Amino acid sequence: MKYYLGVDGGASKTAALVTDETGKSLGTGIAGPSNHLRVGIETAARNIERAVNKAVVAADVATREIVWAYCGIAGADHPAHRQEVVDSLEIFFPRGNFTVDNDARIALTGAIGFGAGVVVIAGTGSVAFGRNDAGEEWRAGGWGPIIGDEGSGYFIARTGLSAVLRAYDGRSKPTLMTELLRTEHHLEPRDLPPAIYAQTTHAHDVARYAKLVFDAADAGDAVARSILDLAAQQLASCVIAVARRLKLIDTAFPVAYVGGVFKAGEVLLAPLRAALAAEAVKATLQPPLKTPVEGAALMAIRAAESPRPERPRDITEISQVSH
Repeated sequence: MKYYLGVDGGASKTAALVTDETGKSLGTGIAGPSNHLRVGIETAARNIERAVNKAVVAADVATREIVWAYCGIAGADHPAHRQEVVDSLEIFFPRGNFTVDNDARIALTGAIGFGAGVVVIAGTGSVAFGRNDAGEEWRAGGWGPIIGDEGSGYFIARTGLSAVLRAYDGRSKPTLMTELLRTEHHLEPRDLPPAIYAQTTHAHDVARYAKLVFDAADAGDAVARSILDLAAQQLASCVIAVARRLKLIDTAFPVAYVGGVFKAGEVLLAPLRAALAAEAVKATLQPPLKTPVEGAALMAIRAAESPRPERPRDITEISQVSH
């Protein structure tokens, strides 16, 4: 039996998966975040190692038995940073039998396979990434929490917490999110600045507050629902930008959604579906066929067939700080 490894490294966690040559799962591993732009190269490498070690132990194989590893790591696509990631991974794969790529590409492959379509990713960060039948690729969004990532968990959480503070000040109408902040996080609105601005607070810590918005929206809170409507519009605009660039906009193509934000369910998916239908009439919003780490494993199997494959034709560079 031949063994392959997929790695999905993001801002919140790192997942590793060992499969056989058919893509069948043999062992998995989960560790902390590995977007080195957020946590540093040492922490990122350590978390990748932990996830990989857990996966190979679960599969009862040795790392040296892995035919090929495909690692989709957030932030690893930029030439200035890619070599750092490659150098750190060479410790695990000294034979050089691995590929370092960005996390958006493995998410796309997992979500729709190797054909044409778009994946919209919304976890801690957000990005849309697509491919057409000619193999051209394009991305929109994914510029990080300070200057981008609209529609992401961070965006939703930040907007929700801002609404809570405006209500506390008397600048806008009350919202159920205030009571949920008290009952679920044991925080008063006035306690938010120390919690949010602490040096130990990172983007994924803030993004966890998105659940306040989801829960309030489910309960019918108008303020929370308006935030999710806005998030849906922002995510749809990224998908539409990708579809236009790749000349998919007037064709039938899948749009798969990936990431923790979509756990909100129809309260987010319904406005997203409507926003897409307004401009991409033939697009179909659907759940992913497979997870990003499964997509990485499939790409490992394909990469092993041609160990130094030509990079797919990019129209642009991929996001450096997505998800």
